[in-house]
Amino acid sequence: MRKFTAITVLATALHGSGASVVMLERMDHVVGRGGSVYAMNSKLTKEKGYECPVEEIAQRYKRMMGYHSYRVDGRKWMNHFHRSGEAMDWLIDRMTTASSVGGSDLTPVMEHWHEDPKDINGEFPGTHEFLDGPNGLGPDDNPQQDVCDNMAAYCAKAGVDIRYLTDAQQLLKDGERVSGVVAKTADGYVQFDGKNAVVLATGDFGMDKDMLEKLIPWTAHQTEFGGIWDGSGHKMAYWAGAAIDKNETPTPVIFCFQWRSITRQVRAFQGLMVNAEGRRYTNEGNVISHGALALTHEIGHHAFAIWDDDYANEPQWQNHRYVDGPKVFETPDDVRAYWQTTIDGPGTINMNGSGDIEVKMVKADTLEELVQALELPAETTLKTIEDYNGYCERGVDEEFGKRKELLLPVKRGPFCGIKCTPWFLTTTGGVRCTEKMEVMNDSNKIIEGLYCLGSMVGDMYCNCYSTHFPGHNLGATCLTFGYLTGRQLAGAE
Repeated sequence: MRKFTAITVLATALHGSGASVVMLERMDHVVGRGGSVYAMNSKLTKEKGYECPVEEIAQRYKRMMGYHSYRVDGRKWMNHFHRSGEAMDWLIDRMTTASSVGGSDLTPVMEHWHEDPKDINGEFPGTHEFLDGPNGLGPDDNPQQDVCDNMAAYCAKAGVDIRYLTDAQQLLKDGERVSGVVAKTADGYVQFDGKNAVVLATGDFGMDKDMLEKLIPWTAHQTEFGGIWDGSGHKMAYWAGAAIDKNETPTPVIFCFQWRSITRQVRAFQGLMVNAEGRRYTNEGNVISHGALALTHEIGHHAFAIWDDDYANEPQWQNHRYVDGPKVFETPDDVRAYWQTTIDGPGTINMNGSGDIEVKMVKADTLEELVQALELPAETTLKTIEDYNGYCERGVDEEFGKRKELLLPVKRGPFCGIKCTPWFLTTTGGVRCTEKMEVMNDSNKIIEGLYCLGSMVGDMYCNCYSTHFPGHNLGATCLTFGYLTGRQLAGAE
């Protein structure tokens, strides 16, 4: 079991129930990545003035269901809405007092979000982070690791039997019921009997190219990066009779992290984008997930962001990373200094423990020099920039209709550019289950004794993982569903 999904389940299940819980972890420590955890109506969101009534969430969900073609489990989504605030409050209480179990006291903060006045491609408030731990001093760190470390400390304090370097490899069945698991250790194989239940929380299957080719073939050809885990839990579940998602396809998480290195926000770059032919190909006003997917249709699966020196004066650059928090940059010169650091850097950055990505930013005094440095066709690219600047002057994007506020011309040097590529981070889904996380077979019959959580949970997303609710997977399938499943197994639900 990996990430804070399983730890949350185990700690919750044990709390006050007297249950005997064993956690099997392949690594020598618990692993956390990222930091954004989405929850609605937590005490923090209420404190900041962003409580969300049912009527409002109905409008949000209608929009989100459309992005997923309505091929998702609406009950799971509503479970997240109704119970995520409760689950987040539970987590906040523990993270702020983790020193009581030998962990680190963390500070809950609420991330800022990208607003779209047209209410089409913006984000919604509700994303939480936990800062001030040893791994989460700022947005470029990995604060989720601190959450996981704290949860492991709570588990140990509560008496959970945590077995590190123990790799679960085979489920056991008693008739049709899953009754346990066999795991491999340095000393050989060990059998664990699951008297109440076996909960799988083993992450994605993105490292297994055969599974990608079978279940999400178009994803397997988009990027070089192949995910995080190898789908071992999926394979165990399939052996036990589990079916894949009802919509018949798990969903990839595809971002473009070069944009984040430009904008400092989890949104698409909203200046000028051109493809390898030097032509615009989309309305740049987007969120990072949808903007990244648009790259996959272009030659070489990449495009180029281009901007000028005046972009440093764009208010979004000085935007707040956190609600009531400090600005990302205090002055335009701070922005320019950041660009220069990236230009002078090694050409790669590490993204929240998810691997190194190429970030080769170039700068030139003239547009002609910039286009040459980006190895773009000069005549076409310069004509594209000229046309785009005309749209900016007139305040009307005659090609793609990008809203006026985002029409930022590319006129005053020095000029900057960067190659943008889609980044296949992980997969979501792959195991069919009820809204109570009970694994099902292809006849939609529950496989007794078997549950799944986290990135395995099927029918949560379709087409693509959307960032309109930043951190939804961690907030829903990991935190909220882990919390509820723990309570259910403990007899509290």
